[in-house]
Amino acid sequence: MPQGTYAQAVAVEEPHLALLPAAVPLDTAGGLPLVGLTAWQALMAGQPVEGQRVLVFAASGGVGHMAVQLAKALGLFTVGVAGPKNTAWVKDQLGADEVVDYTTSDFAALYAPPDKHFDIVVDCLAITPERLGKITSVLKSSGHYSHIMNTGSNPSLLDQMQTAHKEGKGPGASLTLVKPNGRQLEQLFAMWEAGQVKLEVAQVFPLAEVADAHKQVETGHTRGKVVLAIPH
Repeated sequence: MPQGTYAQAVAVEEPHLALLPAAVPLDTAGGLPLVGLTAWQALMAGQPVEGQRVLVFAASGGVGHMAVQLAKALGLFTVGVAGPKNTAWVKDQLGADEVVDYTTSDFAALYAPPDKHFDIVVDCLAITPERLGKITSVLKSSGHYSHIMNTGSNPSLLDQMQTAHKEGKGPGASLTLVKPNGRQLEQLFAMWEAGQVKLEVAQVFPLAEVADAHKQVETGHTRGKVVLAIPH
């Protein structure tokens, strides 16, 4: 399937599919796979162990809000970074143990003490050498940096991290570009039914207004997931 398209129907491979439980509403069914699988695969790249510490950037966004909930479901101590309008929501509704307001606090300063360093970082934001340096300053040398592919991704910086890690110098790193996976999707739906995760649907746009949907996402301040309603 060509990248960046929308359609009423598409042919897919059977292993990519999961049976939709009757209780799952259509907007959740439409929005959960992309952000849920992305968050799950990013977390799993770090080989999480119950009790470990994870830092999630853009914790109120589509992938971020799922990563927070999945991390908690896995028994991880979870810290989210979000804006002032969403800090209370990330803590009270998503269950984060701690939340950092990026407009008033510097995460690198808050978590500088070694006993506060993280085992896993999940990051959906653009990376620069300066920002990555701050992230690695609070990431354990045995830890893992999971970067979600986006327009601000810098593969060369990740390559440098991966090379250094292979040489025994610093944490591991991976670039997550979601892969369809029916079994993982079944797990996510089961977790939704069990109340362990929920999808925040920010807005549902009809297919004819797909340009407006993209404009909303491009603001960078969407809480949860934007969903398209496809006519059938």
